[in-house]
Amino acid sequence: MNEPCGLRDSVLACDGHILVLGGPGSGKTTVALRKAVVRIKQGMEPGQSVLFLSFSRAAVARILDAAKLEAAKDERYQLAIQTFHSFFWDILKAHAYLLGAPRKLSILLPQDEKAISGGINDEDEGWEAWLGERERLFRENGRIAFDLFAPNATQLLATSSHLLSAIARRHPLIIVDEAQDTGQFAWRCVQMLAARTQVLCLADLEQQIFDFLPGVGPERVIAIRGSMSFRVETA
Repeated sequence: MNEPCGLRDSVLACDGHILVLGGPGSGKTTVALRKAVVRIKQGMEPGQSVLFLSFSRAAVARILDAAKLEAAKDERYQLAIQTFHSFFWDILKAHAYLLGAPRKLSILLPQDEKAISGGINDEDEGWEAWLGERERLFRENGRIAFDLFAPNATQLLATSSHLLSAIARRHPLIIVDEAQDTGQFAWRCVQMLAARTQVLCLADLEQQIFDFLPGVGPERVIAIRGSMSFRVETA
């Protein structure tokens, strides 16, 4: 990636939204990190950072390792590399009270949820009642299941323009790894933030994690291509 490269140079120079498509090993993470370094060198205000979002801890670890090669130590301090779940949890911990939940939250772990519900699943009678009970546990007791992170964080951003603006100001560039796998709520959050900050999406249709969910995979890439004037580059 050190030789002259039209793709890399166009991504580094672009000040709008960008979608980079490519298969494994095509250099998407490298060019994204170099874009992050360029943005950091342009100057960041105190408290600002480039936000790099992915889906798993393993992916975050891989990006952190790559960052050691692409960014100097002081630049890495201005890189916030998180999973989507971690990002949503940070939003909820600080602001879920705006949804009527207690100020102090705790995670309802899967084993605890199973014990409380009696192991009910979505094909069982009483499933709708259990969904209502989960909402009650969140709103009244501050206990929230993992799969409620995304919808509630999305609701917060949709109802609080102040919070949305604050996150966008904190992150003048947001990089979305494996963008083809963004589900309904994660993509909605990206869309809302993209109205106020620059977004770079990385997508690989050969590596779909959540292809069983509606709207992900090719459909999501089509949605990205068709929204918010994303410039498309192919690695």
